[in-house]
Parts: sequence; C-alpha cells; structure tokens
Amino acid sequence: MNMEAFSLLFLLFARFSALVAILPFFAWSGVPVFSRIGFAALLAFLVFSASGMEGVPLPHHFLLFILAIATEALLGLALGFLVLLTFTAVRIAGQLIDLQSGLMMAAVFDPQLGSQETLFGQFYHLFAVVLFLTLNAHHPLLAALARSAELVPPGGVALQTAALPSFLHFFTQMLVIAFQLAAPVVAVLIFTDLSLGLISKTVPQLQVFIEGMPLKVGIALLMVYLIFPHLALSLEKVFQQLTEDLSLLLRLFGASPVG
Repeated sequence: MNMEAFSLLFLLFARFSALVAILPFFAWSGVPVFSRIGFAALLAFLVFSASGMEGVPLPHHFLLFILAIATEALLGLALGFLVLLTFTAVRIAGQLIDLQSGLMMAAVFDPQLGSQETLFGQFYHLFAVVLFLTLNAHHPLLAALARSAELVPPGGVALQTAALPSFLHFFTQMLVIAFQLAAPVVAVLIFTDLSLGLISKTVPQLQVFIEGMPLKVGIALLMVYLIFPHLALSLEKVFQQLTEDLSLLLRLFGASPVG
C-alpha cells in the first residue's frame, strides 16, 4: 500500500470513527473503546477495498490534509447524528408517556448512558434497537456508508447552503415522530385525567390523587400492550425514512449541489 492509498484509508477511518462514536449501538459506556476503533477500521478497510478509489485527488499541503480530516469527521458526525435523532425520537415518545402517566418520578440513573432514564423511555429505546436489528434495517445503513465513499470521496466533503434548513427539517421530523408514537397513549391518559377531575368534583371524599396514580400506570401499560403491533409497523416506516434522510444528507455534503 503506497502513501496515497494509506491517506485515503485514513480519511475514511476518520469518517467512520466519528460515526461509530455516536451511534446508539456503540455509544454505551459498556462498549470497549477498542471495539469501536476496530469496527471503524474494519468498515473503512472494507469500503476502501470495494470502492476502488485510485486516482482520487488528495490535498498535498499538510494543513489542507488536516482540514480534510476535520471535514471527514464532520461528515461522520452528521451521519451518526441523523441515526441518533431517530432513536432519540423513540426515546422521547416513551418519556412523554412517562410524563403523562406519572412514571417520570420513577426515573433512575442509567450508568450505560450517564443520565436519568425513565421506564417507558428506556423500554421504547431498547425495543427500537432490537427491532432495527431484527428487520435488518442496519443493512441499508451499511449500504449508505459504503455509498458515501462514491457520493462523497475522501477529502471531497463540501457543505451546501441547503444543509442548515435540512438539519432543521431533521430535528422537526424527530419531534413529529416522537409525538406520533406517543399520541395514542397520551390521548387516553389525558381523557383519564379529565375523568378523574370530574370524579373529584362529584365525589370530593375520594382521594383522586392517590387512586389515580396506579390507575394511570395501569392504563398506560394496557395501551402500550394494545398498540404494540402497530408500534412495530410505525417504527418500520421510521427506519425507511431514515434511509432516505441518509441519502439526502450525503448529497448535501457532496461536491455537486442538490437538484
């Protein structure tokens, strides 16, 4: 391997290592750092070997090469951030259910993520990860990463003016997905609160606050059980949308403007 090929391989490694650093499957503290580095190096080597990127122009000046490494890491972070947004939307949906059902008070510290996690939020997140792997939705993700070497060659990252509005669209899309996933359960819990309010007015002797908390938790569990098959179908559509968003993001970082 000559110096030019090694430089191309190193640029791909910078891209994929930044991506792996924030992916939901590797971001847990229990995953060893060497496993993340090894996976990123293996992915870079496989993409480099399959793409045949001989003749790709590289910056000759050292400072320009350092800038190319930074832009490659930026592209990897953008791709990983888009995947992270999808799973964050699922987690927010579970947290909205926790908030409405009163389970937000039962949040516990998760040492894997280093933050407070609620019950339904963690359940939705883990279910999304398992479903993502079960549906082989990681195959389009890996295909998009392999295609990124063709759409955006190493050292050819170029930001387009449409990147910022697209990122705002991705963020808004995340909030919409979260509200859509949580809407059925949250709507029933809101009507439960209204019913408990009417009961407290008609029967003041009844301790609605004490009686209502286990009732709302039970209704939330029942609703999640009833919508579980539909939740899987909704998440499948979300994963398909993720594949389209990855393709759009790669075009935004390409050298040619988006048509």
